[in-house]
Amino acid sequence: MSDLIRRLTLRHLRLLVMLGELGSVTRTAQLLHITQPAVSKAIRDLRDILQDALFEPTPDGLAWTPAGKAALQRARAILRNVEDLERDTARRGRAGDAPLGLGLTRIAEAVVATALPYALAERGVCVSLRHGTREQMHSELAAKSIHVAFGRCDAGFRLPDFEYHPLYTESYAVVCGRHHPLAGKAASLEELSGQAWVLPPPGTFAHHLVEQAFLAENLTPPAPGIVSTLGPGDVRLVETQPVLALAPRSEARRLVEAGTVSCVEGLALPPQQIGAILLRAGERHPACELAIQMLRAGPGDREP
Repeated sequence: MSDLIRRLTLRHLRLLVMLGELGSVTRTAQLLHITQPAVSKAIRDLRDILQDALFEPTPDGLAWTPAGKAALQRARAILRNVEDLERDTARRGRAGDAPLGLGLTRIAEAVVATALPYALAERGVCVSLRHGTREQMHSELAAKSIHVAFGRCDAGFRLPDFEYHPLYTESYAVVCGRHHPLAGKAASLEELSGQAWVLPPPGTFAHHLVEQAFLAENLTPPAPGIVSTLGPGDVRLVETQPVLALAPRSEARRLVEAGTVSCVEGLALPPQQIGAILLRAGERHPACELAIQMLRAGPGDREP
């Protein structure tokens, strides 16, 4: 057995591919939830195993050597083959498994619900969907009513009993009907404060973001004339009535392209890290990791 075959692991290949995608050792360490020294050691191991420097850090990212580029291409191909094998195994072995319980918060629905459940079903994984707030998703996970939730994963809001795997960023946009006086315009916070709103329920993070944006400018936050998470079934309300509402920006773009609503600029809300949330302890559904990997690999409508 050659030294390469004996020493090279799938973990090395995944690290190599992630370095190629992110172009940053620091960012790779963050997304893998391991320390930067651990990533640096793995890189040294890779260089020793493959007998090449592979890449050098530059201000613009990683500059790959010819051998490094070839290794990166091979690593991607190997991992695709492993994923194909995993899917084939899952298709054969999961027919009798319980459905994969997916929990979705409102801000995650825009990307996750549009593709992931169907993609999993195509691979033979039966899916059961639950919708709710992030707090409800934590409770559902703790009660083992669902296996994995997708929602906000910002570092300052993590609980010790759960694992968080950030996958992409998302923010909120203000939407209204196409005939609203502010449709397609940039409005001041004073103008927005005086409008009728459909607002997320008090106590939710989205509601807090809106309040803080107005209070930071010493303005009174808009009164919630209607309280709703503005699910897809509520969009008709915004289409037909003179109200403003929040929608995940990726969903808002699709609705604007479809001619359903217009956006109103002027309320800048910070982007949020969206990802997978899992209970730290206990046995996991065999399709949890597949769901996370599929969402990580999919293009989605994501913030730059």
